Amino acid sequence: MTREGWREPAVLRAWGSVELWIAVVALAVIFVSVLWQVASRFVPALNWPGVGELASYSLIVLTFIMVGYLIGNNGHITIQIIDYLVKGRAFTVVKAVSAACTALICALLAWEAYHLILAHSGRRTAALGIPIGLLYAVPLIGFASGAIRAVVRIFAARYEDVPFDAAEAR
Repeated sequence: MTREGWREPAVLRAWGSVELWIAVVALAVIFVSVLWQVASRFVPALNWPGVGELASYSLIVLTFIMVGYLIGNNGHITIQIIDYLVKGRAFTVVKAVSAACTALICALLAWEAYHLILAHSGRRTAALGIPIGLLYAVPLIGFASGAIRAVVRIFAARYEDVPFDAAEAR
C-alpha cells in the first residue's frame, strides 16, 4: 500500500514541530557557546565557566529531544537489507515488529529516566546550577515521544514509508 491513505495525526505533527524548534534552539546555543569559548581565549574578560556547561547540556537536549521526531519521520538508523529481501505481508510484519521493539526500548528508557529524576532531584549542575532532574526530564520526554511514535508506526506498518530527507524537515 502507498502512504497516501495514511497521514500522521495533527497532534503528532504539531509535537514534531515543537521538537524540531527545540532542536534548532539547542543547536544555536551550541554554536554561540562554542564561539563564546573561542572568543574568551583571546579576550579573557569574556571567560565564563558556565558557557562550556551550557554547550554540553544543549548537545544533550539536541540528542534526546530528536529521538521521537526521527522515529516518527523515518529518520532513525535502520538496517535496510531486510527491506530489499522481504516483500508483501512479511515486510509489513517486519516493520510492525521493528516498531514494537522500538516502542518497548523507548518506553524502558523513559522509565529509567523517570527513576533518575526521582533519584537525583536535589542535585544541581556545577556552573549553572540547573537542577539535574530537569536535565533528566529531557530524555524522559524524548523517549516517551519515541515510544508514542513507534506505537503509531506499528499501526502504520502496512503503508509505504516516506524516505527521510533532512533538508526538507517537516
